[in-house]
Amino acid sequence: MTIFPTNHPFTDFAPPFSMQKTLIILAAILSLTAAGLGFLNRGNLLKEKEAKTVALSERDAERKTVRSLTSDLKTTSEKLALANTDAESKAAMISDLTEQGTKLTSKLADVQKESADKDATVTQMKTDMAAKDTRIAELEAKVNAASNPANDPTVELKKQLEEKDILTTSLQTRLKDQESQLSALKEREAQRRNNMMRKGLEGRILAVNPSWNFVVLSLGDRNGVVNNAEMLIKRGSQLIGKVRITSVEPSTSIADIVANSVRSGLAVQPGDTVIYTGPGDDAEVKLP
Repeated sequence: MTIFPTNHPFTDFAPPFSMQKTLIILAAILSLTAAGLGFLNRGNLLKEKEAKTVALSERDAERKTVRSLTSDLKTTSEKLALANTDAESKAAMISDLTEQGTKLTSKLADVQKESADKDATVTQMKTDMAAKDTRIAELEAKVNAASNPANDPTVELKKQLEEKDILTTSLQTRLKDQESQLSALKEREAQRRNNMMRKGLEGRILAVNPSWNFVVLSLGDRNGVVNNAEMLIKRGSQLIGKVRITSVEPSTSIADIVANSVRSGLAVQPGDTVIYTGPGDDAEVKLP
């Protein structure tokens, strides 16, 4: 049996050293691989976390936008409901005022017709009285011309004269009554126009109906407004046109827009001011 020296280069320590080196290299490779995988996993985790954070932020922003839009939609719906209610109320008011204006216009036409009828009656009475006076003159001439006592028509003529006097007295009484009523009617109308409606009276236009060419005013009988009075329309210091009162209520009145009085390029609007300057003053609106 051959025994090698202990310090021979190919004995004892050569194989174990090579194996140890290999194991160290493998361990290093595994460590680097694990570190690389850990780094990649950490990067992926960070990206996923960042993406999740962005998604949550976007979701919160979307929820906030949805809440804001829902609130705006609710507010808009409430405003629309209020606007519809207000529009219906104004439409009903204009309809009622239009109906009242139609009735009052019809009533005014009846009063004017009655006044015209009374004027015609007075004229007819005057004509009848003139005819009676002519008849009386003829009868008086016959009385004066009668000379035959046997055929004296004096009695009959006197009877006719007495009937004529009675009829004349009755006609004169009726005529005086009609003239008195007509005078009272004209005096009341003149008194309302001259005494009740004061100069400088101001109000404003509440509503405008362009289809029927009339407006509703904030002035009424309590303010001394009278029928047929004309008022100027102003917007600030600018003269727009004028209106004529057609019917009067306790606190409001209806007036027609006077034809061709509105300045070119302008239109009467709610909120415009109306002012009474007195009968005959500023009767004409000068157009450009």
